[in-house]
Amino acid sequence: MKSRMKKWLPSPKSIGKNPKLKSIVKYLDHSSLWSFSKHSVSKSIAIGLFINFLPIPFQMLWAALLSLYFSANLPLAIALTWLNNPLTFIPINFFMYKVGSLILFQPAHNFSFPELNVGQGASLGVFFRELFMWFGSIGKAYLLGVAIVSIGAAFWGYVISQVIWSVGIYIKARNNKGKRLRRTSVHKK
Repeated sequence: MKSRMKKWLPSPKSIGKNPKLKSIVKYLDHSSLWSFSKHSVSKSIAIGLFINFLPIPFQMLWAALLSLYFSANLPLAIALTWLNNPLTFIPINFFMYKVGSLILFQPAHNFSFPELNVGQGASLGVFFRELFMWFGSIGKAYLLGVAIVSIGAAFWGYVISQVIWSVGIYIKARNNKGKRLRRTSVHKK
């Protein structure tokens, strides 16, 4: 799997060939940003999942900056920010709101979005006032849900990737030991 992912991902040298990105190549030269080690991958999964669930602009940029800071696999962290995309945005954000409502013991309000009536004589100011009132009614629950889901996803993503990697190494070592034992028993006969 590592070899397949390495074929798809750009290398620092290929990024350096792009004239728009030449100025940042010096920051991308660290080997851990491109390695598929247990710790680098686990950190990038945590970073990507954490940023993915935050309702902030420029998620890929934040994932890249955190990958640089924590020496995590850069392409994987950036790729994980795309779990929350235009198709999954509403269900994911509704789920985060429901989590927050559940924790606060609040009944979930109607999650329908306010309508924009600018073309019917209403001003943009009226729309934003309605939007802020709507957000005020779900704000605490939503923000609590965002915090819980983003931190929880990062934590569990890190832990699960560490466990899967360790189990994979154990299985591979056990299979290799079995092969060695079979080879030595064949030679003894």
